[in-house]
Amino acid sequence: MSLLDNGSSEVIDPDTYFQTHAPSRTLIEDETRVKEFVNKHYEAGRKIALVTSGGTTVPLENNTVRFIDNFSAGTRGATSAEYPFVLSII
Repeated sequence: MSLLDNGSSEVIDPDTYFQTHAPSRTLIEDETRVKEFVNKHYEAGRKIALVTSGGTTVPLENNTVRFIDNFSAGTRGATSAEYPFVLSII
C-alpha cells in the first residue's frame, strides 16, 4: 500500500505520481554530476559512498494539501559522508 493518497479511498501508485508530476528543474544536471563523480572515482579504484542529505518534502496527495516535511540542515548526512568507514563499523 502506498502513502500517496488523492483524498479519496483510491491509493496512488508511486509510478503514476512520478508520471503526472514534473521532475526537479535540475534533475538532468544533478544526474550528470553524480554519474561523473561516480565514474571518476570508480575508474580510479576508489570505493564510493553516496550520501544525500538535507530537508525533504513529500506530498501525500495529488492536490498537495498534506505533506510530510522535515527541516533538516543536512548535518548528519554531511558527517556520514565525511566519515563513512567509522560509521560502517559501529
